[in-house]
Amino acid sequence: MMDFLNSFKSLIKLEQIRTDNNVFRLHYKLTVIVLIVFSILLTSKQYFGDPIQCQVTDKDMKDLIQTYCWIYGTYVVKHTLADEVKGIPGLGTDRRQVAPWIRQLEAGPDDDIIWHKYYQWVCIVFCFQALLFYMPRYLWKTWEGGRLRQLVNDLNTPLVTAAWNQTTKTQLVQYLICGKYQNNLYALRYSVCEFLNLINVVLQIFLMDWFLGGQFSFYGLAMLTSGEINPMTQAFPKLTKCQFWKYGHSGSLENRDALCVLSLNVLNEKLFLVLWFWLFILSVVTLLSLIYRLFVIFVPKLRVYLLMAQARFIGNKHASLIINRMQYGDFFLLYHVGKNINPIIFRELVLGIYETLKTKHPYVYPGVEVNTI
Repeated sequence: MMDFLNSFKSLIKLEQIRTDNNVFRLHYKLTVIVLIVFSILLTSKQYFGDPIQCQVTDKDMKDLIQTYCWIYGTYVVKHTLADEVKGIPGLGTDRRQVAPWIRQLEAGPDDDIIWHKYYQWVCIVFCFQALLFYMPRYLWKTWEGGRLRQLVNDLNTPLVTAAWNQTTKTQLVQYLICGKYQNNLYALRYSVCEFLNLINVVLQIFLMDWFLGGQFSFYGLAMLTSGEINPMTQAFPKLTKCQFWKYGHSGSLENRDALCVLSLNVLNEKLFLVLWFWLFILSVVTLLSLIYRLFVIFVPKLRVYLLMAQARFIGNKHASLIINRMQYGDFFLLYHVGKNINPIIFRELVLGIYETLKTKHPYVYPGVEVNTI
């Protein structure tokens, strides 16, 4: 298990150069780690025992029937899940109560029978979800290509080193204000990855709902407003039935009835509840982050305040000139540079950009009037 965890140590280590924001990291760091931990818990049989145990009358066929029930699934009877029904939830009071529903099942599918065939795939699905949550990060790393790391190399130390000199300052200023459409493409690719995060988390909710047979979308709300049927008992029953059919010695079809205990569902019901709340919270936070991104793109005045907040003691006059004469992609790259270098160096860099743009402006932000200072 330790070897498995070591392969994901890059997810929990602190990055010296940050090319994204906190909401982005919630997707590819925290969510991926949570899903991997969930998968490890479900595969740790030494802590939770065998995933399924079936009680059968024919002891010689116990292993066979148990394997069959694990592969092909078990079922419960929906109308017996209500709290006011006496007996075992999902199975009724005795075998005679369940038998009529079995006979209906033989004739054809019935809405009152709930089949459960998901449990053997849960740990695999969690790993698949973790992979999907990491894909936008992988795409952004590929597009970013270490560009920001090269720009801020040796400039992110607490003390100003010899690496920061007039030559470095001039080169960095020219790179930031002369990027033309390269910086816009850089910012556009990041925004695409942010949008993919939102699409992914929404699709994950629908994926889980399909995986659990339509019982995930309102799982958390059902728990908060639990009615006559316990949502955990309906979605993750601990005691289920299984039917195994075989031909007897006379050639007639015989039924081997099994009562199965799904011990892993004690854990599944809690894990999926945590996952439900987290996916919905993450989707809301991601949506708000995208709305914020749109405001930053289409409201240049907001970028002025962001630059003033990041570059300490920079006045409104300086920030307004820089924002009015730089495209959004230039600001986006400059803002991320500011998150990764020494604050003193960043302030000098911003002032250097101001002095350069005050005398010449390669281009003007579309639709924004250039300030005369």
